[in-house]
Amino acid sequence: MKERNIGIDILKFIAILLITNTHLKSLYVDFSFLSTGGAIGNALFFFCSGFTLFMKPFSNIKDFPDWYKRRINRIYPSVFAVSIVLCTFTVLKYDINTVILHGGQWFVTVIMVYYVFLYLIGLYLRERIDWVLGIVVVALFVWFYMTDFPPYFNLFGNDYIRYKWILYFVFMLFGARVGMMSHEKQSKPQWRNLLLALLGLAFFYVLLGVTTGQQQFAPLHVFTVFPMMMALYFLYLWANGKWARSVYNTKWGNLVIRFIGGMCLEIYLIQNILITRKLNFLFPLNIPIVLCEIIVGAYLLRCMARFISQTFKEAPYDWKKMVDIY
Repeated sequence: MKERNIGIDILKFIAILLITNTHLKSLYVDFSFLSTGGAIGNALFFFCSGFTLFMKPFSNIKDFPDWYKRRINRIYPSVFAVSIVLCTFTVLKYDINTVILHGGQWFVTVIMVYYVFLYLIGLYLRERIDWVLGIVVVALFVWFYMTDFPPYFNLFGNDYIRYKWILYFVFMLFGARVGMMSHEKQSKPQWRNLLLALLGLAFFYVLLGVTTGQQQFAPLHVFTVFPMMMALYFLYLWANGKWARSVYNTKWGNLVIRFIGGMCLEIYLIQNILITRKLNFLFPLNIPIVLCEIIVGAYLLRCMARFISQTFKEAPYDWKKMVDIY
């Protein structure tokens, strides 16, 4: 693509801030209820991943191993870098099987498996992606109603990772579908897109709250996927609107959004290592301080990842690219 997709840059920026905010619960002291948004952030993360993959047709891809290799080269240098840091400076010790198969984080394993299916879908079923998305949604419902879930089960929670495989594939496929239609002009006013996105999120949280831990409404829990999809779609439309673009096109807006959004993977990987409660006596200043610490740590991690990536290539080291902020 000759032109960057500004909307996706903005969504990745929003996604990683929401994900990180969820992990800052211990920093909010008596206001832990403000530590929320992780479900939206995760869904945005997979939505953006599917979107970018399907912006171009797969007909130009000649070989799956080379295509998959590019995905590995994007993700695993950062995984290796954070694993080296953990094994060197903490008591955690990962063997190579854990690093490769699990990537240190659940979403790495999930997305690397998703890539295989998305490649096949993009190559052979691109024109029938609506059917594929529908089938996966039906599979999600069938799986949900055939599984005996524990009490207070939350489909978007962090405690039942194995339950998320189909759920987040739905969002990734949905992102792929929207990516295929990204060239189409949208006529809705931007305030309406934002309003519809907020309504989708409000409906999502109300339905999530009503169906989590209340046995009589628990069968409706899986329907939370629909307001989330609504919110993702209209957030994308809003992020491509005039106001969001005007912020993005300013000097500092462009720098901050591209810098932080571009380190979505690295921030995701390193944030839990750097979160500390030792600064809670400074609340609420402890939160921006720790956020800055995470951003700096993620940048250093990305530089290290680029060093690792370039080490396994025949070309000389490109030191300027290694420390580039984008």
